[in-house]
Amino acid sequence: MFAKINHLAISTDNYATNARFYQALFGMKATNAQRPARAAPVGDGQIGLNNIPRRDGRRSGLDHFGLEVENMQVALERMARFDSSLTHVVRPAVRPNAAISAHDPDMIIFDLAERNSGKAQDIFAENAGDLPQRYIDHIVLRVRNPERSAQFYSTVFELALQNDHSDGNYRLSDGRVTMVLMPWRMDNFIGHDPQPPALDHFGFKVESVAAVKKDMLDIIGINPQMATMQLGLGEEGEARLKLFQQCPVGQFHLTDLEGVYIDVSEH
Repeated sequence: MFAKINHLAISTDNYATNARFYQALFGMKATNAQRPARAAPVGDGQIGLNNIPRRDGRRSGLDHFGLEVENMQVALERMARFDSSLTHVVRPAVRPNAAISAHDPDMIIFDLAERNSGKAQDIFAENAGDLPQRYIDHIVLRVRNPERSAQFYSTVFELALQNDHSDGNYRLSDGRVTMVLMPWRMDNFIGHDPQPPALDHFGFKVESVAAVKKDMLDIIGINPQMATMQLGLGEEGEARLKLFQQCPVGQFHLTDLEGVYIDVSEH
């Protein structure tokens, strides 16, 4: 594939503890290259999940995703041809897994790294080994025009577009991870606070939903700091949960310690 999704980033005040949560519940592995003041990245063997400290003026939560491309120049030229208003910036040199930050037609931010450039290292590098029992298998974007966004990601990054859009959602794949494009509408937010188009949530494929639920209880019993946010509480919480459950992939819905939405589905 010309491009593969290779990382996600979460901005959080408790980045080290949040990383431990993903290690404890989903078996993700910590990086070998420690940068304790900068971030607490973990990975599942194909996707790096970077827990980054929330900086001044920034919101916490799911921040952005990253793509590794075969040829950076080709990717940038395709973006410009698709829409001349799509721009990009060069990232600081200390970022180990991204050279460029850019955005899609809905201003959703993503990073770009070139394959074999040496930028994508350690847990952010492609791993040819077998996947663990629990691994990230989809990311979900809420977008104004799913068809246009699907054209963008398929044209620029050659993500394979699936043909069935009967439920209003568009699905693309890099051969490992599915990108789900769900419609963003203001009436999605009746009964709770509106949010702009964004990277909405991501999900894991697991061997057993029941096993994940049991492990959650066991982990909280050992360490109460691992308790996640309860979903569906009150009228607004119920409305938020119903919107979350519109995702066609997830079977069980939860959050991490920062409140980032995660869903899981069985193999």
